[in-house]
This record gives sequence, C-alpha cells and structure tokens, in this order.
Amino acid sequence: AVLSLSDAEGLAGPRRLTGRSNEVDLTLEATELDVTTFNSSGWTELLGGIRMARASAAGFYDAAAIATGGHTFDSELFSSIGGTQQPLTVAATKADGSVAYIGGFKRGALNVVGDVGEGAPYSTEMWGDGVFARGALIHPANVLRTSSGTGTAVTLGTVASGRSLVAAIHILAVSAAASPQLTVTLQRDDNGGFSSPTTVLRVRPESAATSSLSGIAGPITPDDRYRVSYTISGTTPSMRFAAAVGITPAEEGAPNHGRVSARQRCRVAQNGRHEPVRG
Repeated sequence: AVLSLSDAEGLAGPRRLTGRSNEVDLTLEATELDVTTFNSSGWTELLGGIRMARASAAGFYDAAAIATGGHTFDSELFSSIGGTQQPLTVAATKADGSVAYIGGFKRGALNVVGDVGEGAPYSTEMWGDGVFARGALIHPANVLRTSSGTGTAVTLGTVASGRSLVAAIHILAVSAAASPQLTVTLQRDDNGGFSSPTTVLRVRPESAATSSLSGIAGPITPDDRYRVSYTISGTTPSMRFAAAVGITPAEEGAPNHGRVSARQRCRVAQNGRHEPVRG
C-alpha cells in the first residue's frame, strides 16, 4: 500500500535523527556504463558500474541531548564531519519489522541556523561508504527497555553466495542510577520458534551510546529468520536502541537487451512530501 509518510525513522550512528527531522533522503545508484556495440540492433545498451549511495536529512536545530544517556544532537553531528564510517538506517515507518535500508556513511556537511523569526533549521549531507542493503528493523528505536528480553523474529530470507548480510546496531541512550550496561546479540534460525538459534554477532556490554555495522558474506542457509536478544543491567536502567538487518543486491552480470535501469531513488520525508521512483 502507498504510505502517507508521517512516521519515518532515520538513525545515523548513535544518533536518532527522527525527533528533530522532517526529511530524510536516501539515493542508491550505479554508474551508467555505455556498452553499445555494432550488434546492439541500433539500441543503446547499458551496464551498471560502481554502485554508490548518498543521503541527507533536515529538520530543526537542537543543542541539547535528545534523551537521557544519549549524545548531544548538534555536537555529535559536528564532530562526525569527515570522520569515520558509521551505520545509517532509514525506514518509512518506526514499526518493528518495517522495511529498512542499511549501510555505512561518512558525514560530509552540516548546515545550521537560518532566518530571523523562524524555527532554527539544520541539514546534513552524508556520503555512502561501502555496501547498502535492504531488509527490516528488528528492534524499533521508539521503545525504551528497562529489563532484558528478546525481540520479534523477522523473516528476511536466506543469503545467496555473492551477497552479504548487513547488520546495524544503534545504541542511542544508556542510563541508570548506577552501573548501566547493555549487551545486544543478533541471532538467526530456520524456524519462528528459534529452537536452535545461531549467534550472528554480539555487541559487547556498553555503558554509553555507540553504534556498529557488520557484514557477513553469504551463503547463509537454511537460516532465514533474525531477531535480537538484549541483556540490561544496572540500578533502575533505561535503554534505547535499534537494530536492522538486510541483504545486499545481487551482483550484476553481462549486459543484455532490454536491461537499462541503473538507478533507484527512495525518498522518505516526515513532512509528507514524496518523490516516486525514477528509472
């Protein structure tokens, strides 16, 4: 069904952009290579080359921490300009199991402050850094956790040879009266009951906001279901985190007549504007 976008989720490293943003834009594309020959029947033939991603977000400036135990919004955006790779997760809705796009990014620009009398704006540009994947949120960021538990299982599918599983963990806020710690474990299995789960990765016990991005090469079979388990400790703890997993696109083969699409654009905007996919 077509969505009226009002509940999007944008996660960049250990920061949740959602509460201060009304626009998130993710573009995934491949370089267009002309491979037309004398045997192309008078038509152009194209081949997808190097793949790339770029993203942007915009909304309202805030110099404070968004949540207790979380990072200060503007200072973290500022300090990450031109910095190291961090995970990016974009989803059209915040719900558990929502379709999500996951990959690595480096921050390229930050713009702050605007016109007199207006809500102070911010905007940021992000460069894709490495692979991107399409998958699902397997733990939502809009739920505070105060005790250990297990997330809802999501059927993602098996991972074929030549493709990879990509997993992003965004630990957004960790707080407690004393000794807060959060451990997140990603598991997979071939049945919904998770009767014999295999650990895919584990984020070590963390006492502050942080994030991680991992890639596991295929094939991964017969397991096709994923979930997170989490262990929370401390005195009166309160934790906020998100997790997403996805599978990278298949490798492109040799060119053939009729296959000319090289670009996919997906736009997620909380202000309700929407751009259709363009080929």
